Amino acid sequence: MRSCVHALVALVVLCNIASAQSTFDTCSAEGSAKRSNAKVLNLKKNRDGSPTAAQINRNITFDVLMKSDEHPTLFTEGDGAEIVGFVAEVKIGSVETCNCGQKDQWHRDTHIELTLSPIIEGDKSKLLVVEVTPRFRQLMKEKGLDWSNRGLRDAFLGRWVIVRGWVFYDAMHDDESASSGGTRIWRGSPWEIHPVTHIEITVRP
Repeated sequence: MRSCVHALVALVVLCNIASAQSTFDTCSAEGSAKRSNAKVLNLKKNRDGSPTAAQINRNITFDVLMKSDEHPTLFTEGDGAEIVGFVAEVKIGSVETCNCGQKDQWHRDTHIELTLSPIIEGDKSKLLVVEVTPRFRQLMKEKGLDWSNRGLRDAFLGRWVIVRGWVFYDAMHDDESASSGGTRIWRGSPWEIHPVTHIEITVRP
């Protein structure tokens, strides 16, 4: 019964989100996923639009995202957020259904790994992941900005940045996150800013 309820909830969410999402290079916002819960995740990852100043939840900080569980009290998944962090790594994401299984770098997400200290000594549990999607990569190209994986790496690696976008809980990374008690840890939290809608260099806080 519980699985049926979850499936029904996922289907309702899917219908509500899908009506407002766009297609990018023939890939719909739900991607190539087959299961309804995976389609819901993909719709969140491929969200359109940038948060306005009024949509930024100022309760959301780097530390809050790192320490929050799946059901936070200070914010809601889908809130706009703006955080500051040090860019420890910029790398291309894996081949995923949210991008219809595309293999070239332009059509895959870019992972930006943030920390609050330039020196983390290999401690992956201190990393917070934010992601640039192909949709926003293309949008920024049209504005004259280079958000290719190489462009982002050249511009921001080893620098303090302000990142703005939408908060998203990626349950696929529960077992890989320190805050959720994972066993294969390479990140601090399943919470992300995804998609990133704005990034700029700032000074160390």
